[in-house]
Amino acid sequence: MGIWERWKRARKDAPGEQPADPDAPSQPEGSAESRGLSAWLEKRAQRAVSEAYEVHAEDLEERARRVMSTAYEKSADDLEERAVRAMRRAIEAEAGRIQEAIEHGIAVKKREVRLSLVVLVVSSLVYLALYWFTRRPEGP
Repeated sequence: MGIWERWKRARKDAPGEQPADPDAPSQPEGSAESRGLSAWLEKRAQRAVSEAYEVHAEDLEERARRVMSTAYEKSADDLEERAVRAMRRAIEAEAGRIQEAIEHGIAVKKREVRLSLVVLVVSSLVYLALYWFTRRPEGP
């Protein structure tokens, strides 16, 4: 089968075209027959592209899933690392505030204990002085 016969058969199989009438006069090259060939070529190209897509669609989808999951995992790992660092900073800052509060409480308690000791010593000395004045022997 030659090229001319293939072309005629493609013209007959073209969608939306009426089969060529063998008794009709021949048409010039830029008319319906050339559109039939372009329609056939377009149909053939669409079929080839759709077959290629169907063959590789699952592979492309799987690759896309893997890429997205890898990107998601990297993003999740990065976010998790940032969250851990932020939590560590927050814990360190809170630990610093707690340490300062404890140190302040200890300093206040030390002052209170010292003041209490001073009060006890002074009150003991006052009691001793009063006792001595009230119990001293009468003089000559």
